[in-house]
Amino acid sequence: MAGAVAGGGALLSASLQVLFDRMASRDVLTFLRGQKLSATLLRKLQMKLLEVQAVLNDAEAKQITNLAVKDWVDELKDAVYDAEDLLDDITTEAVRRKMESDSQTQVRNIIFGEGIESRVEEITDTLEYLSQKKDVLGLKKGVGENLSKRWPTTSLVDESGVYGRDVNREEIVKVLLSHNASRNKISVIALAGMGGIGKTTLAKLVYNDRRVVEFFDLKAWVCVSNEFDLVRITKTILKAIDSGTSDDNDLNMLQHKLEERLTRKKFLLVLDDVWNEDYNDWDSLQTPFNVGLYGSKIIVTTRINKVAAVMHSVHTHHLAKLSSEDCWSLFAKHAFENGNSSPHPKLEEIGKEIVKKCDGLPLAAKTLGGALYSEGRVKEWENVLNSETWDLPNNAILPALILSYYYLPSHLKRCFAYCSIFPKDYQFEKENLILLWMAEGLLQQSEKGKKTMEEIGDGYFYDLLSRSFFQKSGSNKSYFVMHDLMNDLAQLISGKVCVQLKDGKMNEIPEKLRHLSYFRSEYDRFERFEILNEVNSLRTFLPLNLEIWPREDKVSKRTYPRSSRYVFEFRLSTRVWNDLLMKVQYLRVLSLCYYEITDLSDSIGNLKHLHYLDLTYTLIKRLPESVCSLYNLQTLILYYCKCLVELPKMMCKMISLRHLDIRHSKVKEMPSHMGQLKSLQKLSNYIVGKQSGTRVGELRELSHIGGSLVIQELQNVVDAKDASEANMVGKQYLDELELEWNRGSDVEQKGAEIVLNNLQPHSNIKRLTIYGYGGSRFPDWLGGPSILNMVSLRLWNCKNVSIFPPLGQLPSLKHLYILGLVEIERVGAEFYGTEPSFVSLKALSFQGMPKWKEWLCRGGQGGEFPRLKELYMIHCPKLIGDLPTHLPFLTSLWIKECEQLVAPLPRVPAIRQLVTRSCDISQWKELPPLLKALSIQNSDSFESLLEEGMLQSNTCLRKLRIRNCSFSRPLCRVCLPITMKSLYIEECKKLEFLLPEFIKCHLPSLAYFGIFSGTCNSLSSFPLSNFPSLTYLDICDLKGLESLSISISEGDVISLHGLDIRRCPNLVSIELLALNFSQYSIFNCKNLKWLLHNATCFQSLTIEGCPELIFPKQGLQGLSSLTSLKISDLPNLMSLDSLELQLHTSLEKLEICDCPKLQFLTEEQLPTNLSVLTIQNCPLLKDRCKFWTGEDWHHIAHIPHIVIDDQVL
Repeated sequence: MAGAVAGGGALLSASLQVLFDRMASRDVLTFLRGQKLSATLLRKLQMKLLEVQAVLNDAEAKQITNLAVKDWVDELKDAVYDAEDLLDDITTEAVRRKMESDSQTQVRNIIFGEGIESRVEEITDTLEYLSQKKDVLGLKKGVGENLSKRWPTTSLVDESGVYGRDVNREEIVKVLLSHNASRNKISVIALAGMGGIGKTTLAKLVYNDRRVVEFFDLKAWVCVSNEFDLVRITKTILKAIDSGTSDDNDLNMLQHKLEERLTRKKFLLVLDDVWNEDYNDWDSLQTPFNVGLYGSKIIVTTRINKVAAVMHSVHTHHLAKLSSEDCWSLFAKHAFENGNSSPHPKLEEIGKEIVKKCDGLPLAAKTLGGALYSEGRVKEWENVLNSETWDLPNNAILPALILSYYYLPSHLKRCFAYCSIFPKDYQFEKENLILLWMAEGLLQQSEKGKKTMEEIGDGYFYDLLSRSFFQKSGSNKSYFVMHDLMNDLAQLISGKVCVQLKDGKMNEIPEKLRHLSYFRSEYDRFERFEILNEVNSLRTFLPLNLEIWPREDKVSKRTYPRSSRYVFEFRLSTRVWNDLLMKVQYLRVLSLCYYEITDLSDSIGNLKHLHYLDLTYTLIKRLPESVCSLYNLQTLILYYCKCLVELPKMMCKMISLRHLDIRHSKVKEMPSHMGQLKSLQKLSNYIVGKQSGTRVGELRELSHIGGSLVIQELQNVVDAKDASEANMVGKQYLDELELEWNRGSDVEQKGAEIVLNNLQPHSNIKRLTIYGYGGSRFPDWLGGPSILNMVSLRLWNCKNVSIFPPLGQLPSLKHLYILGLVEIERVGAEFYGTEPSFVSLKALSFQGMPKWKEWLCRGGQGGEFPRLKELYMIHCPKLIGDLPTHLPFLTSLWIKECEQLVAPLPRVPAIRQLVTRSCDISQWKELPPLLKALSIQNSDSFESLLEEGMLQSNTCLRKLRIRNCSFSRPLCRVCLPITMKSLYIEECKKLEFLLPEFIKCHLPSLAYFGIFSGTCNSLSSFPLSNFPSLTYLDICDLKGLESLSISISEGDVISLHGLDIRRCPNLVSIELLALNFSQYSIFNCKNLKWLLHNATCFQSLTIEGCPELIFPKQGLQGLSSLTSLKISDLPNLMSLDSLELQLHTSLEKLEICDCPKLQFLTEEQLPTNLSVLTIQNCPLLKDRCKFWTGEDWHHIAHIPHIVIDDQVL
């Protein structure tokens, strides 16, 4: 009758079960017999593990409040880790012997066997001690003691104490008062979110809302909690609507009575705090509800999204965190008399910092505020601020969160606890976290189960997301975060096993450390990690990013190939990555990504337990062959290793490899026999060779690969049968496929048409790219029924194709990008197929089609592209005729380098982004009202457009780009909207006709102004008075500019943050008058001689590639705020005397590069505040700054981070 939700099992239960399974496995037992080791050793170990397993649930419940029990759990956890390491050694050695012929096998057997025996005995002794200790601690068998008592909720609410839920309230009330959105009579509305987020409070608000009270005939409130007792719930509903109900416990009688009371009544039922996920229980409960009138509603509050799904919720409302303002109001309500903090300014200041710890959780704000009420001592408030959440007295926050954790299944508890390796607010990717879980052995795969480990991890992840342990990032939708208090809980659970290295180095380290993470810094010295020499069992070495740098290539919205946008300069001491880390024998996860690492030591082959190796964005050129002996390695990430030219030859021996990512590397060919890696689930690229073992047919055996695959160098397919052998049509797990012939030159492609036909993908494919194909026609399957699930299609540089297949018949196609089909002359009926066509298409791009003349727009009901939002027409110089006119949803239109196209632009009010010529715009009386971005291209004369009011009248315009235009006369005025934020002027001639009037415009919102690749013969002064919000000013490749003075008038407000001046060949002098800003860069101005200033607040100054520059005698005097200085590519610079570097006491970073004649830095010690000194390609300087022996070493020895020619000293 009662569907009670039991605790999910102790965290270590899952670990122990995995150990038992492994100890009983055939591989382990066979290996032990081969070693002539007694099986009783493992049986004894197993018995001791069973003894402690019996009391795990009790220990887990008690460890929160009993430190002695917490210590016992930590000791057991350490013993379990040791047992896991032991079994890993056994299984790894067994695999090694299978893979290698070892002439010293007998000697190694004896040594290895003796080591195993002693380790088993040592672990067993530890477990014997823990078994005795459990009795002293009073730990008992069973489910453990109950968690702290929770009173049932009621429907009463004090609305004056609720903040920040007005919008939520209105949304739920609107749903309650609406007609049913489902076919059922009764609609279920779920309020979901983590514990303490305010679900019950919101339910109370809407339950007592006057409009709701008047709308429903009957109302009932039931606090369900973890025990889903059908009798109790039914009886509570009955009592709420009929006070005369008896205490009968017969469910049949109760349901009949409830059915009588609800017949032809419109009712509202609240089921608060539901945990039960059993559909049958819910189905039994809701049977009497169906007699109610249409419009009846049930509100369910739950921490688990699956509950909402089980109850067939028509609307699930996920509660977000409170804003910082609302959270402060709630805190102040409970912390200060009448909620007024004004009489206590110091407490208010500390209180606002305490509220940040609450991270928008109402329960936390209320609890901490109430705990501090009437406490007037500043010291006590500071203690709360500086204490861990779980150390606070009378704390209601922790029990609320612990409850969610308690009901997690044990396998999810392990995965959640591992996430304590992430700092607060850290944004993580689902896919990478699953790979880390897999590397740490946290994914339980049953022998009979059909799911892959990745699929199991995906299920684990969404279970934790469903239960609000994870949340979607608010700023990056493909990333996730943990609430700060959930992060606190994870750290409490994991204890000293996971450590986040804060700023600076580790002075002490927990004895039990297994997992280490840290935010990488620009220069990570050996001293930061030196103490790891004392750690014997580290499993995870994971540097993290402060910023988000996505690795995935979202090709569906890329209209053309592009290269990396990211530049990284992180350095790690060679002694760390080539020495210290190579000795950590139990390392499972090793990430060195984003560091400027050029090679790896052969000793990486000694890391036999390594499961995960990430070298993303390193400068590594080759991997040592010893990598191939890493038989446990599952994940190898070489993303954007742009110097990597080859992979190890014997990779086919890496039998555990499941993920290989070599995107954007320079790898020219694949190692032989990659088809032997049958565990592969993800293979980013396959480069086809001509030799046996490297042909495309090697893909035949890789039947499980999924995600994205790029097959390169398809011109090397000699026999079209080889393409058939690849069995692409059978690779059902692939979402995305790119087929690529040679990118570099016109290589002969024999039989390309048959090859492409034989590479037909599975019908599940969603994104397809065909690049460099040399055939004259596309195969029949492209545009046919076999790829109906295609969402994105890119046809790039297929130079011999002259006719399109019927792409309009692909019903799921949303993105179609066509580039470089140079033989296409006509796009007509063959492109559309039968009506209707392109029913889902949202983005269409034609680029680089020099022979295209005619586009047949056949019209018809709804038009050719009924859902099109983006249309790009670029470099189609012969295209004439009409454009599609019926595009009701079009928001972005680009027309560039289509000189013959004179058709009127489609009149679409929804357009927000427009790229075209001024003559096209002149056809209009006004711009589209919602236009936000406008780019005007290739116009010989459009002075009148700037002088008239068309642009100025558009108050939505934020971004204007003027490109490849020429001015024939001086402008009378420039009329631009005051709302404009960005202005780009590119490749324009005679800017002296434009700029004098432009700088007279008052543009209060303009934040960015850039001039690129133009000519200007007279501009010398650029006052900033009319641009109070201007943050960045870029001037690049501006010919004719000889001098530049940038200034402000007295009393002017400016916001200038950065100034970049690059490649202005005629520029001789720059004068900056009374300007204070943080970043100032000058690049490659070959004739620049004078740099004058009277500013005081430069924070960063970069001077690069200005060989004629003469530093004035006053040097950098007056720049008291200068913190960063970079001087580069000054071939004639011999001395820095005039800069008087020793006087710049605020200087923190000094970088000097490519100054071959520079002899010394200074005659005195550099500033004591200097923390980073980098010297690159300065041979004379390098000798003087040699470690310890250089003549100038005593001037720089105090600097913490010194890098000379990429070596961190």
